[in-house]
Amino acid sequence: MKISTEPPPELVLSWEKLQLPVKIEFAVDDIVLANAAEELKGPTGFGWQGYTSAANYAVQNKVGYDKALVWIDRAIAINSNFTTLKVKADLLDATGKKAESEAMMKDAVAAATEVELNQYGYQLLGANQQDRAIEIFLQNTQRHPKSANAFDSLGEGYAIKGDKKNAIISFKKSLSMNPPANVRANSEKYLRQLGAM
Repeated sequence: MKISTEPPPELVLSWEKLQLPVKIEFAVDDIVLANAAEELKGPTGFGWQGYTSAANYAVQNKVGYDKALVWIDRAIAINSNFTTLKVKADLLDATGKKAESEAMMKDAVAAATEVELNQYGYQLLGANQQDRAIEIFLQNTQRHPKSANAFDSLGEGYAIKGDKKNAIISFKKSLSMNPPANVRANSEKYLRQLGAM
């Protein structure tokens, strides 16, 4: 399902030397949600991705929460995974159900892969939730103790928070695991910045 967010077109009426701009506006969210509902009746509705995409659109644009909750429940029934559970947690949070949202997010984190945990940690860092990001990165290192990338990301979390000691420990642990070139370069860059290399 492709969702467009282009600005509304403008029509310019010209009459001799006079030009009159006329904005053409649409109720974009209503159109997108109606289109999503229609598409989900067809082949798109057989997989969890279409329902999740439609529900996530509603969350991101703060519209149609009732429909979105139905869609995400269908997605979870098809495939309960980090993505579907996180969108449900986001919807619950958006509708003021904080305790339910937190419980759902715990389920999402429990179902997450190494890559999903890593990405979620970086989302939290981007939202300036450093302590929560470090918790997620720590969980990732505990679940994947042989992942140099997990320790590199944990090091970044500590470095961004300003915890130099734990950042250095994490980056050195990453380097001790013979990481891929991109991970090695990142760990070495941070260690140089931290004066530990």
